[in-house]
Amino acid sequence: MSATYQSELIDRVLFSRWHNPPTKDDVQAIMAQMEEATQRLGQNVLYIASISPKAKVPDATERAHLNQMVAEGRRYCEQSWLVYEGTDLQHNLQRVIISGVLILTRTFDNYLSVAKSADAIVKDVSTALKKDASSIFRQARDRGLIA
Repeated sequence: MSATYQSELIDRVLFSRWHNPPTKDDVQAIMAQMEEATQRLGQNVLYIASISPKAKVPDATERAHLNQMVAEGRRYCEQSWLVYEGTDLQHNLQRVIISGVLILTRTFDNYLSVAKSADAIVKDVSTALKKDASSIFRQARDRGLIA
């Protein structure tokens, strides 16, 4: 496990819990994990990135790594969700800014969504999987991949 994140594939959902923004090596590692999972399953995965409320705000270099990860991840991910946790003003503003950039650029329409909590996306993930995802989220929570 990296000090930056932990990740695990449960069913067809790749969960990653980010404790800090990714390094270049982190991006390469998660891309390799996505590619391996996609090849093993014979279909693209669903990706859920959960950002700890204690994670620092990414600097310009880290934002570039994040952009690379999102762009490259499209090859292996059918759909992605960013769960940006935290309840204070800073976290709310960051969610609004990220959502606003996604809306304005329209780069990731129908691919990347931002949520405040994992519970807020269970229904969307269930729809994408065509089955109830509650047990998958329960396993992810038990393993520390989501709060």
